[in-house]
Amino acid sequence: MITIATTSPGKGTGTPAHADLLCAFANTLDVDLPDPDTLTDAAVLTDWLRARDLLGPDERADGDDLDLARTLRSGLRAAMLRHHEGDHTSTVTDLDATATCLPLRIVFDGTRPRLAPTVGGARGGLARLLVAVADAESDDAWVRLKLCVAEDCQWAFYDTSKNRSRHWCSMGVCGNRQKTRTYRARQRAKQ
Repeated sequence: MITIATTSPGKGTGTPAHADLLCAFANTLDVDLPDPDTLTDAAVLTDWLRARDLLGPDERADGDDLDLARTLRSGLRAAMLRHHEGDHTSTVTDLDATATCLPLRIVFDGTRPRLAPTVGGARGGLARLLVAVADAESDDAWVRLKLCVAEDCQWAFYDTSKNRSRHWCSMGVCGNRQKTRTYRARQRAKQ
């Protein structure tokens, strides 16, 4: 079983659980690894969903679920990149396409209505990731979900900065590295 970190180094302590879940899912693609896709097969997807209580002990993902999960992840990552630009209106094709395969409904089982998957199994677990997207949008966490702009990192993180202006998963690692590169380029240009 592969252990996948939840969010970025330096994540804030105030990260909502649904934002943490979405970052963890986005981070199943790690460009820093020789084989960046850690969702290598349906068994790994099954383990990932079970570890987060998104799949029952007797349920399993299959190849079609794996393809759908990868498309969902691609869409989430594309949206997270757009959050740097403040682009909140453009359609994210992979997210939109995946949402049609993972239907949700409103459940009234208490005093507050909530979204719930209409299917079980791995698709139900993936649909719960869409519920996490809706939850993130409802509490303003959605626009704080971003990918590190460092091309050799691209780690998903929750931006805890007051003005939502963070670009790197960690200022101490990726931010410092980029600032050093910029400084050295300026020094070379002066010579």
